[in-house]
Amino acid sequence: MQGLFIITGEQGSGKTSLLKALSTSLAKRGKTCGGILAHGKWEDNQRSGFDLEFIPDGKTVTLCESAPREGWIRFRRFWFNPLAFDLGKQWLALAIAKKPEVLILDEIGPAEMENGGWAAILPGLFDEARHRLVIVTVRTRLAEAVVERWNLAPAGIFEAGTALNNVMDAITTTEKEA
Repeated sequence: MQGLFIITGEQGSGKTSLLKALSTSLAKRGKTCGGILAHGKWEDNQRSGFDLEFIPDGKTVTLCESAPREGWIRFRRFWFNPLAFDLGKQWLALAIAKKPEVLILDEIGPAEMENGGWAAILPGLFDEARHRLVIVTVRTRLAEAVVERWNLAPAGIFEAGTALNNVMDAITTTEKEA
């Protein structure tokens, strides 16, 4: 099982939900998974922040919030926890080192396009797609730029609303071809 798959969509479109469902489905099929998910938090029908979840053990840390926090870094409308990025990078490095069959990163966004966020670890993560399955989420409007910037050749690109079984079928087909 190898190759890169990208799930696209805008904020609140279900990228993380599809990625979580894929992770769960692959784990039920006996595949080991590692990486991070970014779960959105909502307050008064507005996105109020994100929590990172480490796969597979479920540890979490607050990545960002819409309210100012002392010592946190403002990027656009959110205040980011610098310790969360350090921890997230450690979690990703640990996941890569453990060599799971599936690596997951949620998400590549504007910060990465400006050399922040997960940008430093992305080349190593993408390199892993030669040996294992890598699934990432990217905002639709950034997908083409991400593919171009990191010179990627995705095995598949799916919108967040795609049915889980359709994505699983594509992954299974790629696995059989490898």
